[in-house]
Amino acid sequence: MPTYTAEFRTDADYATHDFSARSPRDALKQARVFCDERAEDQIFESYDGGHPVNEITVRDIKGHEVALWQDDDLRLRLAAADMLEALELCADCLADLGRLDDGTPSISALNQARAAIARAKPETVAATIVGTAQPLPPDPEKMNGDRTEWAAAALRQFQCATGCDYEDSLGDLLSDLMHWSDRNNFDFEAALCRARGHYEAETAGGQP
Repeated sequence: MPTYTAEFRTDADYATHDFSARSPRDALKQARVFCDERAEDQIFESYDGGHPVNEITVRDIKGHEVALWQDDDLRLRLAAADMLEALELCADCLADLGRLDDGTPSISALNQARAAIARAKPETVAATIVGTAQPLPPDPEKMNGDRTEWAAAALRQFQCATGCDYEDSLGDLLSDLMHWSDRNNFDFEAALCRARGHYEAETAGGQP
């Protein structure tokens, strides 16, 4: 069984521990349990106990990084610059959207976006949008925003349970649902076909 080295990082320092595991994901799961249940076995050089572990990196026997977990606060800090840039671009889109209809939801979102930008960059204004925004499919029932949030909540829970990266979360969840279907007498392909049908109905033009 392969051996992986997990690196437990804080804002102050890091510690390492080796795990025998079938895969990087399994090693990461072991590392997270180790972090939660055996904190006293983590030896941090010059570590004063003032900072919680906010990152775990798993490396294979050759030293290559093969799995990574970061807590919500660190992920947010690392993503902050990209999120701010995206929000600045979205502000102009929301302003345009508010002019196209009665504007109530759009104006509310725009005000929140501008307030967040002002807190982060009080000396600047929102950036000018580049290119043309891709329009969303029709939403005849006005429910697809809620459906998006339900799906996002499921993906966030899956990421917390598995430690997978955001960009891998959808594919990993679908793969694991295939395994779940095998063990619970569900036809995954039939369910996927029904899901496509639901999506088509929920994005059809005009009223249902």
